[in-house]
Amino acid sequence: MDKKTLPKLPIINFSEENLKAAVGTPNWSSTCANVRRAFEDYVCFIAVYDLIPKELRDEIFQKSEQLFNLPMETKMKNSNNKIPIFGYSFRQILESLGIEDSTNLEKVTSFSKLMWPPNGDHNFCEIVHGYTRLASQLGQVVIKMIFESYGIGEQSNDQEMTYLLRLNKYRVPRDDEFKVGVRGHTDKTFITIIDQNQVNGLQIQTKDEQKWISVDFFPCSFVVMAGDAMLAWSNGRVHSPIHQVTMNGKETRYSLGIFCHHKGIIKVAEELIDEENPRCFNSFDHLGLLSFYSAEMAANRFQGSYIKAYCGA
Repeated sequence: MDKKTLPKLPIINFSEENLKAAVGTPNWSSTCANVRRAFEDYVCFIAVYDLIPKELRDEIFQKSEQLFNLPMETKMKNSNNKIPIFGYSFRQILESLGIEDSTNLEKVTSFSKLMWPPNGDHNFCEIVHGYTRLASQLGQVVIKMIFESYGIGEQSNDQEMTYLLRLNKYRVPRDDEFKVGVRGHTDKTFITIIDQNQVNGLQIQTKDEQKWISVDFFPCSFVVMAGDAMLAWSNGRVHSPIHQVTMNGKETRYSLGIFCHHKGIIKVAEELIDEENPRCFNSFDHLGLLSFYSAEMAANRFQGSYIKAYCGA
C-alpha cells in the first residue's frame, strides 16, 4: 500500500488558547470525545501543544547531546535495582537514559550529580525539570479527558502519578546493521508522550496490525499514546499500540519519552464492565507490572502480552 493511502493519525489541539475553554463547554466535550476516539480507533494521536516554548525544547535536545557524549562508565551509573528498565540501556543503535520522577527537582538534581560529579549541572536540572513539568501538564489534561469521555469522572489526581523521562539517542546505522532501533512493542505506561528532534523514525502499527504508519512531527507536536496500564483500566476499550523506531536517514535521532505511571493500585473501571464487555483484567499494582516486565525481559522468559500475563482476568 502506498504511504499516501495509509491512515493518518488524528491531530488534536491542546494549544494554550484552546485549553482556556472551561470544562463542560462544547469545545471541551468535543475534545474529550476526540481523545477517546483516537485511543479506541486510531491507536494514538498527535497533540498540538504550545505551552512548551521552542527555546526550551531546543535546549533539552542540546543537553541530551551533551549527556550522551559522556563516558560509558558514567552513563552506566544511571541504574535502578527495583525497575531496571528505568535506568541506562545500550543495544544496537539505541542508547537510552532514564530520570525517574522527573517532575521532582531533587530527583533531577540527583541524576545530574551522577552524570557530572560532584555538584551536577544546574542548567541541565532547570531545563529538564521545566520541560517535564510542562509536558506532564499535557498528560494530566489527556487523562482527565479520557475519564470524562467515559462519564467516569476524576478517579485519581496528579499526586498519584509519577513521570519517567527517557532520553534516547539513535545513531545512524552502518550499511551492514539492522535499521530498527527499537523493535515493535507496547508501552507499560498509563500514557506516553513522545517528542523528538528533526529526525523522524517513529512508526505506529495500525489497530489491525497489518500496516505501519510513519509519523511526521511538525512544530509544537507531540505523539500521545495509551499504554498497557490504560488498556487494562479501560477493560480493553482503549488500544495500546505497537510501535517501533526505524532509522533510514543520515542524521542522529534524539527523542524524549514522558512515561506516566500510577504510584499505586489501578482499579479497572467498573462502569466499563457489563454483559457485552465482561471483565478482562483485574486490579493491579502499576509499578509491580513494571517490575514484572523488567524481570521477564531480563530472563527472556515471555514474549506475549505482559499485561494479560500480569493481571488478566
